[in-house]
Amino acid sequence: AVVFDFDGTLVRTDIDFAAMRQGIIEHLHQWGLGEPGVEESRYVLEIIAWAEARLQDYPRRQEQYRQEAKEIIREVELPQCERAEPFPGVPEALQQLRAASRKIGIITRNSREGVAAVLCRHPLPYDVLITRDDLSNVKPHQEHLEQALTTLGVAAAQALMIGDHATDIQCGQAAGVRTCGV
Repeated sequence: AVVFDFDGTLVRTDIDFAAMRQGIIEHLHQWGLGEPGVEESRYVLEIIAWAEARLQDYPRRQEQYRQEAKEIIREVELPQCERAEPFPGVPEALQQLRAASRKIGIITRNSREGVAAVLCRHPLPYDVLITRDDLSNVKPHQEHLEQALTTLGVAAAQALMIGDHATDIQCGQAAGVRTCGV
C-alpha cells in the first residue's frame, strides 16, 4: 500500500496556516488560557487539545471552546479547499498505483468536510481516507497511519508513507513504515 498525506502532497490547498494559528492563539487568549510557550511549541490541533484538557472539569465550557476553535479552523480551511486542485500528475500516478494493484490510503489533519470539498470536484482513487475527524490522535501520532493500514489489511512492512511535512515522516517512522518526503 501507499499512504499519502493530502494537503501539500496530493493537493495544493494553499491554506494559510499562519492565519489559522494566529486565530487559534487569539482564541486561546480570549478564553484566558494562554501560557508562555504553549503557542510556540505546539501545532494548531495540539493547542486546541491542550486548552480542552485545561477545561476538562467544565464540560459545557470545553464543548463551547471546541466548537469555537473548530469554526476558526473551518473559516480558514474550507474556502481554500473549495478552490484546491490536485498537483499535476497526481490523478495519473494514483491510477498507475491502482493499475499495479496497490492499495491507496489518504491520511490528513484536514477535516472530512475540507477533503470532500476537493474530492467532489476532483475525484481521486483511494481505498481508505482518514481525516482528523475520524480519530483521537492525528499525525504525527502513528494511530492515524496504523488505522489506515488496518483498514487496508496491509502490514507496516508492506507500506510506504508519502508526505510533505515532518509530521508525515514522524508518523510513518513511529508506525514502522518506510517514508518519503516530497
